[in-house]
Amino acid sequence: MLRKISGLFFLLFFVSTSVRSQELSAEKKDSLDYYEMSLEDLLKLKAHGVPSELEELINTLISVSSKKAVNTRETPGIVSLITEEEIKNSGARDLIDVLRMVPGIDFGVDVEGVIGIGMRGNWANEGKILILIDGQETNEILYASSQLGNRFSVELIKRIEVIRGPGSAIYGGYAEYGVINIITKQAEDINGLNASATYGQMTRGYGRKNLNLSVGKKINDFSFGVSGFAGLAQRSDQRYTDFDGASYDMRGNSATETQYINFGAKYKNLSYRLIYDNYVIQARDGFGAVLAEGAVNFGFKNVYSELKHEAKLNDKWKLSSRLNFKYQQPWKNDGFAGSDPYNKVAQRQSGQVNATFDPTRNVSISFGTEAFYDFAKNLGNYYAFKDGKTSVSYYNYTFFTQSLIKTKFTNIILGARFDNHSAFNDAFVPRVGFTKKLDRFHYKLLFGRAFRAPAIENINGANVNGVDPEFTNVVELELGYQMSRNTILTFNIFDINTTMPIVYYTPPDTLSSEYYTNSGASGSKGVEAEYRYKSNWGYITANYAYYTASNKTQIVPNQTPVAASLLAFVNHRVNLNAQANLSKLFSLNISGSYYSKRYHVAGYDSTGNTVFDATDPMFLLNCYLLYKPVKSGLSIGIGVYDI
Repeated sequence: MLRKISGLFFLLFFVSTSVRSQELSAEKKDSLDYYEMSLEDLLKLKAHGVPSELEELINTLISVSSKKAVNTRETPGIVSLITEEEIKNSGARDLIDVLRMVPGIDFGVDVEGVIGIGMRGNWANEGKILILIDGQETNEILYASSQLGNRFSVELIKRIEVIRGPGSAIYGGYAEYGVINIITKQAEDINGLNASATYGQMTRGYGRKNLNLSVGKKINDFSFGVSGFAGLAQRSDQRYTDFDGASYDMRGNSATETQYINFGAKYKNLSYRLIYDNYVIQARDGFGAVLAEGAVNFGFKNVYSELKHEAKLNDKWKLSSRLNFKYQQPWKNDGFAGSDPYNKVAQRQSGQVNATFDPTRNVSISFGTEAFYDFAKNLGNYYAFKDGKTSVSYYNYTFFTQSLIKTKFTNIILGARFDNHSAFNDAFVPRVGFTKKLDRFHYKLLFGRAFRAPAIENINGANVNGVDPEFTNVVELELGYQMSRNTILTFNIFDINTTMPIVYYTPPDTLSSEYYTNSGASGSKGVEAEYRYKSNWGYITANYAYYTASNKTQIVPNQTPVAASLLAFVNHRVNLNAQANLSKLFSLNISGSYYSKRYHVAGYDSTGNTVFDATDPMFLLNCYLLYKPVKSGLSIGIGVYDI
């Protein structure tokens, strides 16, 4: 069951403070709009003393959807960038507040109180959107899902890159509809001590209580950084009512608790990353019905580790290799009415080698291989794997390649990925792109095939026919025009077609039977537009997103009474984010979102048929005032969200 994110109608007062050590240098204002400048202009600026961090930032921005760094307006993907400045000025409370300002992204609620993500009208929580933290895959490998809501601290984020489209050719089977790449502040960004605290108040109780602490330093060729986050939040202080009319007060029954530590160290070309992420959700709705016995805790414990080496062999060859280890214990609970205790652990060991060959300035070829080994074990007395096994294991081999050819009139991007898994059929996904920046105008014409790989529990719970990857074909066209040095307008259209999606299915005549299977089709099509203005006084970003499911076949769980609409997600969405520097010390941020009506399940009639209802259109307004003395290292903000 999907329902609205709790808290959308609540008045929330938000106060955050950030204190830095004296080792932090004063922040500098600059009238140049680096993000909207051409690569040629940036190279010229570098020669006149632009900090090298800027060049690194620009290169990172334009490599999220490509193995090779490309100008941001020529990168082969529909990409949204969210900077540290925008996050801080907005007063965003958590990652949901940040991402909901991105066109095409929305949120719904999965089972057991978990908030999941949707992309361009499509429910994408289980394995369809990849979320990366400093290069580490955070999707849990039992169901491939992601859990959001005060889990990742926005105070620790340097920037976020979002691919609104297929990413499987680069990132594999969890990136079918998109990629969210979160880069946290590294040693050179922290450069000493950084501490912050956040408190949020709802109408009838606290909203969140968060504490962040970071320490980092760069000494010659060696650097290290450690960031910690402890958070306690409540989803809502309103009442939840199920289909049978039973209800409970979410205040005191919808808490989330987070413990997060991120350690990174680098010496020359060798780097190491270790992340501990322990997230607990309190919920009383289970699979939809109110639990009479009270709230239940659901735990998501994760450990990510990576050792990475990058080498430049000569002027034409680069080689990178990495080893990753992921340990997870997701969905852990002691059981509740209608469900037995769940206690399984899973781990993934993987290795990747990637080579880049640049024979000329205008030609680049990347290719490589990756292999991973998955292992899962049942630690409880329930939910054994197939044939009563207490453990299972699988392996996967991957080969990928991508080429970039630059010509006077267009850039040609060709790529492909092949995955061979021990438990299901192979997956082959090609990509083709044509991009170019021509003075102030740029275009992108993209075709990508993507896949969603079955996760361990999908394989375990498959019917007699087994389960295979689902595939998606996406066609995208983006046009952009830089009207001035301060202003840019972009517009894109997309068409998404998913075949044989992985569906959780319960036959109506045997409700005790449940399994995963490949069935039917799904998809959407639509348009997205964005206007950005930035100057000395501040910035304005406005975007519009529209999708329709008309003339698209849909699986039953996504359907609504209106062919154009998919369950839980609005067809029309408008976002506005504006920041103004009132003085050298104060800035004001006003942001807001308009949602058209959306459909949700309201219950079932006497014959068992689904009854739908639609929410009225709504507009949410946010206001945040930030006080930020330039030299003191102290900042204080106060704001109101979801007015």
